[in-house]
Amino acid sequence: MTDALKKYLLIGAASLALAVYVFIEAQGRGDLFIYLSASTDLFNGENIFEKTYLDGYHYFYSALFAIFLKPFTYLPMPVCNALWLGANLFFVFRIFTLIKNLLPLHDFTKNELMGLRIGGFLFSLRFIHENLHYLQITILILYLSLQGIQLVFSNKPKPFWGALLIALGINIKLLPLVLIPYLFYRGFFKAALYIIGIYVAMLFLPALVIGWEQNQMLLSTWAHLINPLNSNHVLDAEERSFHGLSTLFSVLFVENPGDSHALLLKRNIANMSLEQLKLFLNIVRCVLILFTFYFLRSAPFKQAPGLKHRFWELSYVLLLIPLIFPHQQHYGFLFICPAFIFCLYYFIQNRKTLSRGKYYFMMCSGILIYLLCNLKLIFGNYNEYYEHFKILTFGALLLMVLLSVCMPKETPAT
Repeated sequence: MTDALKKYLLIGAASLALAVYVFIEAQGRGDLFIYLSASTDLFNGENIFEKTYLDGYHYFYSALFAIFLKPFTYLPMPVCNALWLGANLFFVFRIFTLIKNLLPLHDFTKNELMGLRIGGFLFSLRFIHENLHYLQITILILYLSLQGIQLVFSNKPKPFWGALLIALGINIKLLPLVLIPYLFYRGFFKAALYIIGIYVAMLFLPALVIGWEQNQMLLSTWAHLINPLNSNHVLDAEERSFHGLSTLFSVLFVENPGDSHALLLKRNIANMSLEQLKLFLNIVRCVLILFTFYFLRSAPFKQAPGLKHRFWELSYVLLLIPLIFPHQQHYGFLFICPAFIFCLYYFIQNRKTLSRGKYYFMMCSGILIYLLCNLKLIFGNYNEYYEHFKILTFGALLLMVLLSVCMPKETPAT
């Protein structure tokens, strides 16, 4: 059997397996049902940010996104699900391609590249599957962020088109907002200003379809719904599957944070008031945001000293997203995957020159991070305990520590 035939057989088998996977997952009813229900209600003149869907879930996304989805409301739900899953599988492929393009891999051997691909995929698999299973939007948001950044950073920059993609991601869900100050700091003023301008325009664009008054009413309700100072975004434990700093601090520092699914196992170590919790949470958020300067390591308005350094600091900025934003579900931690991939990249590239202590620290902490983030996938029967103690958030925090010691030795950026 020739190598070409083996390749085609492997592609065919993988395509068949993905088709079966899409067919099975398309029979469920995930968050896409909420998006499409909100789209229908929007065109019926209802306030989609006041209503709740399924078991009391709010629609947190933009009116513009609901308008984009309107054509899909005329299709049967399984067809919509299958199309959404197919699109997200394409975005997954593009995300890994973009990461490969953003990292300098020219000096990697074939085996090293294979190890990086397999390790990165195995770490990301849990988050990819959960986004697909719940028909979520995080894969799209990460793709828009990375594709936009790649267009801004490319040898022939396309700041407008990169900004358009990032602004669309922010419009749908605010998470890529952290990229704006990062681009300003690195001197990409045109791209950052484009993002702000396009984003503002996107807020008012729905008025062309639904009218000015309805759009203004929706903007006002949406702003109140997502206000991070709302008590439900500070005491952020109403669902067992929530993670991030706001949820971790709620269960650690409040005796009864409102988690109706909590196990009868003690986890809080203090009992703060809501105001004390809010202050402490925001201080820690500020500390983590300021820690970005540890990764930037250069004067403002200058580009990063090289490709590896640029990906290192970008991966930290993305890692911050599920930690500092409230109301983060487990699938939102897809944003930590570039950081783990960089740590793996650093370990593979430098494993022969690392000190013995750093070598074993990286190996042990990498294994621990993998387990903390993927025990649900490996031993899912005990997931209630993982959720109760918020081990995913601890995994992301430990990944932050590991990433901080993976300081790249640089060659000039191209």
